[in-house]
Amino acid sequence: MIVRRFRGHFRRRLIELFVRLLKTEEARHYLNRHADDHGDVRRRVTNVVTPYETGSGSAPVALRTRPPAFVTGRFRSGSTLLWNIFRSLDDCTAYYEPLNERRWFLRDSRGKHTDTTHQGVTEYWSEYEGLDHLVKYYREDWIRHRLYMDERDFDYNMKSYIDALASNARGRPVLQFNRVDFRLAWLRANYPDSPIIHIYRNPRDQWCSILGDISAYPLTADSEQSFPRRFYQGMWVRDLCRQFPFLEDYRDRHQYYNFYFLWKLSYNFGQHYSDISISMESLTENPAICTDNLLSAIGWSAPDYPLDLSFVKPAVSRWPEYASEEWFANIEAECEAVLEDFLK
Repeated sequence: MIVRRFRGHFRRRLIELFVRLLKTEEARHYLNRHADDHGDVRRRVTNVVTPYETGSGSAPVALRTRPPAFVTGRFRSGSTLLWNIFRSLDDCTAYYEPLNERRWFLRDSRGKHTDTTHQGVTEYWSEYEGLDHLVKYYREDWIRHRLYMDERDFDYNMKSYIDALASNARGRPVLQFNRVDFRLAWLRANYPDSPIIHIYRNPRDQWCSILGDISAYPLTADSEQSFPRRFYQGMWVRDLCRQFPFLEDYRDRHQYYNFYFLWKLSYNFGQHYSDISISMESLTENPAICTDNLLSAIGWSAPDYPLDLSFVKPAVSRWPEYASEEWFANIEAECEAVLEDFLK
């Protein structure tokens, strides 16, 4: 009886504290910062000229180079491979994952390690040398908040950051992203002349690549427990459930469900907004032909010198080692039914 009363009192106190917290200015500020309810305002109000002289100070350097090309792909999709191909072009500056929290433009934060599975890559940051001033625009929150942005959204720092990268490029700028899957509408609205290149991979093989050790997260798993966190899936689900509420319903299911949801949604966005969409498999099977076709599709001329594509290795299919065709197909069919109902 005493324990029950104590629990009831403790529960009431927690509720009271939570309500008080919601009423604090800091809590309101946090909720306001993440509400993003500014789309309608931007459509209704314009910045008109006043009869007074204003705005005579200095401003960030405007984009003064050829429009950048954007590469978009999910983690372990082959986007690094594609970046490395662009990097091998003499007249191109290819920036690796500009939104990455390692902040390639700062020597103290980027570290020295590379992913050993990235063939032919010894470092990611030489293109960022001398750009430490980008720190005034960069926001680490970009990796976890507002992962969905449409044409009505506003982010002055992100726009200034991308403009600065493009303006400091030697030759044609290319920015390879793993975090703009659901920001493509924003990119298209802010950079209407920029080509967008989408790369994707067989979801089953991509799943195995994310796991690394496929025995670490078994078929019998039914939650996020023991699921590798290095590719941020839980973070993405928590942020994107605002736009895609069904993601929350599958958090306590096998994580291939939400992996497939994110993969297919990313694929849909890539197909809708990109100028060309290519598979990792086609790129690794015929890298020279695929590269020529890609450059032609975005209006770039192929180089008049042979590219060294020796770092491109054939893709290996591992998914049969993880589960049967039936297991994957059943989950994918359920996810497709949910998506079909949501997007109809």
